[in-house]
Amino acid sequence: MRSHEALQRAIHGRTVEHARKLGLSTVLISKWQEPHTDFTDSGAYNPLDRIETVIETSLSLGNPQADAFAPIQYLSERFGLIMIAVPKASAGKEEVSKELLQTVKEFGELASVSSEALQDGKISSREIAHIEKEAWELIRQTAAFIQKVKESSI
Repeated sequence: MRSHEALQRAIHGRTVEHARKLGLSTVLISKWQEPHTDFTDSGAYNPLDRIETVIETSLSLGNPQADAFAPIQYLSERFGLIMIAVPKASAGKEEVSKELLQTVKEFGELASVSSEALQDGKISSREIAHIEKEAWELIRQTAAFIQKVKESSI
């Protein structure tokens, strides 16, 4: 899917309503939904293109993937979704073992943070945030482990 197609799906023909909510012109919102790959296209550089540029620039500057992907991570968490990076390399037994150990470690960290929070019988908002962070990490790690297992069987 290309960025203009994603926006087209999200806007779903309700350009005027989105323009009002964003405080932008309907023309601009319409142009975001059109391709803009070369000078013959009438589309405009849209917010998704900008986020993509931020991420690509961050990666090219040598920032860790977790930091570069923070905008996507933020949106995922904001809307109750899970962002999972799919491992690229095929996995052998050693990689699967490493991934399993990392998954167990993440589970241990979640259990530890949760146990500490429950000791006084109350969970503070700071503790909730910490538990939530560790839980999301465990979910992502579990998905990475599953992917490694699949790759090792091919």
